Amino acid sequence: MKEKSKFDPWTTRPITVMENVRSLRQSLLMSCFAVALLFLPVGFLAQENQVPSGMRYYPLAVGNTWQYSVLSEGKVSTASWKVVNKTSNAAGAVFGVWPFPAEADDEGMQLQVTPDGLLELSANFYLFQFPMRKGGSWKPKGHERQFSLLSEGDPCTVGKFTFQMCAVVQDDDKEANLRTVTTYAYDVGPVRYEYYKWVNESFEKEPTQTLKIVSYSLRSSRGHVAHPGATK
Repeated sequence: MKEKSKFDPWTTRPITVMENVRSLRQSLLMSCFAVALLFLPVGFLAQENQVPSGMRYYPLAVGNTWQYSVLSEGKVSTASWKVVNKTSNAAGAVFGVWPFPAEADDEGMQLQVTPDGLLELSANFYLFQFPMRKGGSWKPKGHERQFSLLSEGDPCTVGKFTFQMCAVVQDDDKEANLRTVTTYAYDVGPVRYEYYKWVNESFEKEPTQTLKIVSYSLRSSRGHVAHPGATK
């Protein structure tokens, strides 16, 4: 039996019923594919951005430098932290961050990005954990130490700088009798450190030492300066 047909004015030839069916199938497949494309990026972005979003509070690349003014017991000085090297282990890249000038009791940090947060390998604790949510807290295993995320996403002003998004982490270290409150600025890094001593069964209300950012220089993975420090 011959297939029924109708005339197509665009091709000037008859179109069979079978061709109509094939065309309908192709249209349905294309529609399904288009819908899938709309939804796939959402899932991928949610997974991909979870870690990088938090890590933008502490950009890591060799050469990154943060310089601070230091106020300690009424005396003013300067200090800086710098990413001096990059190595790797089975879990990925490890960045060495060291203070300058180095004091006798100063130690560098070995920082590694993990799915759970920014890990300091030498002492095995997280500077912050993902996802970063205000009110979150965590404790390093084997230490009398607790970290708390006091705020995240709020603007802050430190010295001559104003930053649109900041995160504040409190580190209560009973072993060192010290509370450290660190303010991180998005796409900049640590911009303020405040140190409080443990005295008479409580932490002092006023910091004994404060570091405030005065300049910074950040480099991309290709090595060029990406975000030099700038005033308001």
